Amino acid sequence: MTEEVREWWELTARWFQDDIDLDVGVNWTGVSADTDLKLLGDVEGADVLELGCGGGQCSVALADRGATVTGVDLSREQLAYARELATDHGAEVAFLGGDVTDLGLVDDSFDIAFNAYVFQWVDDLGACFRETARVLRPGGRFVFAMPHPVYGLADPESHRVEESYFDTGRQVEPVEDMETDMVTFRHRVSDVYNALVEAGFRVERMREPGSPDPDDYEEGPWGEDRPELLAKLPKTLIFECRTPGR
Repeated sequence: MTEEVREWWELTARWFQDDIDLDVGVNWTGVSADTDLKLLGDVEGADVLELGCGGGQCSVALADRGATVTGVDLSREQLAYARELATDHGAEVAFLGGDVTDLGLVDDSFDIAFNAYVFQWVDDLGACFRETARVLRPGGRFVFAMPHPVYGLADPESHRVEESYFDTGRQVEPVEDMETDMVTFRHRVSDVYNALVEAGFRVERMREPGSPDPDDYEEGPWGEDRPELLAKLPKTLIFECRTPGR
């Protein structure tokens, strides 16, 4: 991950965590916690790695359910918040500073790796996936959710496509009242899939959760989500993968 992404999170971590006020749980869609953890199954006794753990809500939830959890994040401010959250919940989690493209962790040391809404901040997904495959044991699972690349292409008011799906890579978004721009990275679905395959993963399932009914959605903590548009286009893309071995 790039230095400008690190700088962004050091500046915004506390504000973000206070505003979004996420529940402890695995927040596959970015804002709502999947408290029954269906995608990860029974994690009791499993060694679990959260890639880009942010404020630690997901890691704490899995520790509460019996997993041995390691959370990695590049932001000191995010990790400080995560450690405070773990202490408040009496959860034991190893929170480590690190980059998801260069983990510095031991080979074959985890049963499960996962994250939710992190990979829009990662420019080199191939390096991230190779590192994830390296630290997973044979037959290990890798599950992640990311923003669906088609959702952000549409104007939230007109619903017309305003941007090109093929305009991938670095995206810069000025943020009101901040001197630092937010930098993310756009990836096509095929880019993500091919990078997983090239890293040695077997993709078992892709999911695009959603509903055609606008009443099934909320506007989000900053009013950024538009229920009428969410009923037309998927906001979240989920991959379930496994390393060879079983």
